[in-house]
Amino acid sequence: MRPTVTPPPAAPPAGAQAAWATASPARWRVRLLGAVEAFDGVQQLQRFPSRAVALLLARVAAEPQRVHPREELVELLWPGVAPAVGRNRLRQALSSLKSLLEPAGAAQGPVLLADRLGVRAAPGALDSDAAAFQRCCLSGDVAQALALWQGPFMPGHYDDWAQAERERLAHLHERLSVRLLEQLPAAQRQRLPAAIPAADPASAPAGAPVPAALPDATGTRLPHYLTRLFGAERPAAALRSLVLAHRLVSLVGAGGSGKTRLAVAVAETLRVGHGGQEAADSGSGQSFELVAFVSLVGCTSAAGVAEALARALQRPEAAGVDELLPALAGQRVLLVLDNFEQLVGHAEGLVATWLSQLPGLHVLVTTRRPLGLDGEVLQAAQPLPAPPEGASLDDIALNPAVALFLDRARAVRSDFHLTTRHAPAIAGLVRVLHGLPLAIELAASRVRSFAPAQLLGLLQDGTGPGRLALLARHGVRSGTDPRHASMTAVIAWSWSLLDAESRLLLQALTLFPAPAALQAVAAASALPAGAVAARLDDLVAHSLVRVTEAPGSASAHEAGASSARFELLEPVREFAALQAQGPEAGTPRAVLQARVQAWLLDWARALPQPLHAPRVAAELPLVLAQLQRAEAEPQAAVELAVRLRDHWETTPLPGSTLQALELALPQLQPDSPLQADALELLALLRFGAGYVDLARAHADAAVLAAGPRPAARARALVRRAWVDVAAGRTVDRASPRHAQARAWLEEALALAHSAGDRDAQARALHQLGVLAGHVHASAQGADPAAAEALFAQAQSLWHELGDTRRALARLRNRAQCWARLGRADEAMAAYHHCEQAEQAQGNFVGQIDCLVSMSELLAQQRQWAAALEANRRCLALCWQHWFRHGLAYALWNPPRLLARLRQPEAAVQVMAFASVFWTRQFGPLASGDQRHLQLVRALVQRQIGPGRTALLWQQGLALDTAGAVRLVLQAH
Repeated sequence: MRPTVTPPPAAPPAGAQAAWATASPARWRVRLLGAVEAFDGVQQLQRFPSRAVALLLARVAAEPQRVHPREELVELLWPGVAPAVGRNRLRQALSSLKSLLEPAGAAQGPVLLADRLGVRAAPGALDSDAAAFQRCCLSGDVAQALALWQGPFMPGHYDDWAQAERERLAHLHERLSVRLLEQLPAAQRQRLPAAIPAADPASAPAGAPVPAALPDATGTRLPHYLTRLFGAERPAAALRSLVLAHRLVSLVGAGGSGKTRLAVAVAETLRVGHGGQEAADSGSGQSFELVAFVSLVGCTSAAGVAEALARALQRPEAAGVDELLPALAGQRVLLVLDNFEQLVGHAEGLVATWLSQLPGLHVLVTTRRPLGLDGEVLQAAQPLPAPPEGASLDDIALNPAVALFLDRARAVRSDFHLTTRHAPAIAGLVRVLHGLPLAIELAASRVRSFAPAQLLGLLQDGTGPGRLALLARHGVRSGTDPRHASMTAVIAWSWSLLDAESRLLLQALTLFPAPAALQAVAAASALPAGAVAARLDDLVAHSLVRVTEAPGSASAHEAGASSARFELLEPVREFAALQAQGPEAGTPRAVLQARVQAWLLDWARALPQPLHAPRVAAELPLVLAQLQRAEAEPQAAVELAVRLRDHWETTPLPGSTLQALELALPQLQPDSPLQADALELLALLRFGAGYVDLARAHADAAVLAAGPRPAARARALVRRAWVDVAAGRTVDRASPRHAQARAWLEEALALAHSAGDRDAQARALHQLGVLAGHVHASAQGADPAAAEALFAQAQSLWHELGDTRRALARLRNRAQCWARLGRADEAMAAYHHCEQAEQAQGNFVGQIDCLVSMSELLAQQRQWAAALEANRRCLALCWQHWFRHGLAYALWNPPRLLARLRQPEAAVQVMAFASVFWTRQFGPLASGDQRHLQLVRALVQRQIGPGRTALLWQQGLALDTAGAVRLVLQAH
């Protein structure tokens, strides 16, 4: 039997984590705090077959004593999936996990016990640091619990359950930190780092630094990878030293050379509490209070960089850099700007401005070109070292380039191992590939078809076209960037094996910003779909194209449609795009672009009404890319946006895309019927983004552009009235605005009826019902019975049109009227029904409306705690999706509930912020809102006095949105 050699496992975490791992009697110890990995004393698992497998392991390991029902696991791992599909996926994930934890031939017995009802860990088989952390919390061992904390729960996993557990454990960790701080003598407290917060700034020891209000952990998350990083110890140490010593460091290298992976690994070690805590305690400046990863993929301007930074800091409400910089002042901050190369010559001045205005800021850039700024320090992304000629089997096994090859080869052949027979060939392969990570991965993926010796022969062939012997060439290009020359040679080798039609498909795929459907690729290439399918399959085998599933793939399978999507690896995309511009290019890129645009418009025209969200989501990246080109192709872009109008009600467009559409409008023909519809859409979207005056201007322009066309004018009039109604400008029933809105809506209803436009009729009836009932306000003279009748008519029309989403919304409006008419039980039953239906359909806006209404009804019944819990669920959804209008309600309602629950400090601060937030976003407060505000202040003053109330009110005015959200979600 030939011996089998595998690389040794990485060492488990040090410190308290290592102590726990040694002391725990469990067979497998799972780390979930700061990373996701498992080890059994012999081997370590850092790479999992899928996201679901990692989440399943984490769920069981976090509570190893509990039986986890299968239905619960399905809902956690695949929310909203059909039961049969979910059960099948769980069986597959469970089988994959058991094969990892219970390898064939293992004599220790099972790790996981599963029956038809649930899954649990075998006694003594599984433990986790998260479970150990909570055991220490329950036993009162604060010091040990804090020592076990190595970072957030499951970093990089953003599933609902993982995020909720991350927030819960992080909150528990913060409370323990405060508790430890309060137990220490004052002299010791002053030596603690600023990262441990005091319970109250006023109670902090004299001279101790008070931490700034940073974005929460979800706003500064670093990417998480399911594959291991090899050979990074030395380059990571060098890069870490540069980042600490210099304020601008650029990690320069070709696409596929591992720049992002290396930068993320270094950034992780520089966060306070993530490996650099001891240094931070000593004040040596070896860590940063805030580390933010800013992806610049797709950014082409300084404005795009600022927008990406705002998203990374979870401050999307910031209007520009001027609002972002003060939030970072006075802190040690590390920004990782990833993929900057397309911005050189456009946005490096922005980086210089940040560095000049923020003395505590350090910037780590990954780029293919240096920025050229004064003070910039460069580090090249070096290839992995390869084993020398004649290396022993043990030396080959320990080599990082070989370890990478083996790891990726096992992804396509699970039984692949390093043996004496093919060890020399693998060593020769990584030498020929010059240790380039992507080149190694491409070669390893072909192990499914070729033995290592065969691959080496192909790569060393000096006569065949595209040979990788070009990797050793020298010259100006390879001298300045040898990795790029090498990567081109790797991909050129595969390119040389393709025929003209396969190359055309690769060039067509460069036009798609996300995985593309087979039909879209066929349309771009103008080839028959059958031929395209066969060639795409060949390209997948060449490791030039990979296959993913479309969003909503379960729905696609149920409908009998294909869910397969095709995308290029990024270096392959670059190479194919360069070939399209060369002298031997086939079909011009402009022709391919026109075909894609024509296909997308035909797709939008053929969509059944009402729109099915998963079908739109599948093509949404391509839609957004086309809308960004609105100035170049205004007619097609505007029509595309209007065709998907209903989708934007639940998935708002980014600000830059709105601007592109606004710039395209003047290029349309003055009498174009698209003008009115586009302006009405822009009024909707601008209002949702918080630009009420601009929304009103667009709605006014839509009315003018509609002219005498009854259906268009009806839609425009409804939108014009809606802007004032939604902004609260019509609450006073005696005001001219109220009368004007009613006149607009009555005219719109008559026009829609004459035109036979039932959609516009239903919209007008809805707004008339809002005016009649003012179900969200305490307006004098409101008539809930009349409003309920109008909502019922609108609901009936939506049912006739087959629009269940809007029909549910009108049922919710009717329930609000029932609540005001004393039919509380009927109203609550309707709210629960609507929430479940909206959740099943994936409509977060409908869920938000349901939760707002439920909270209001519970508050009317003086069920303060239940009302607050419903509002918190609403606020979490609004924050997750940055739904600004819902956020205004979700922050406005909790203060009264908090005051009733004897939490006056949080109540007054949130009330102060909510009043300013509403005024800035949607205009002055109505008289009823003013009365509500005074009520909250009066309740608070009775509990803590007027002086304390006034002080906390001023603190609330200084909050940012993230701080206000945290106050509500974390209040006890």
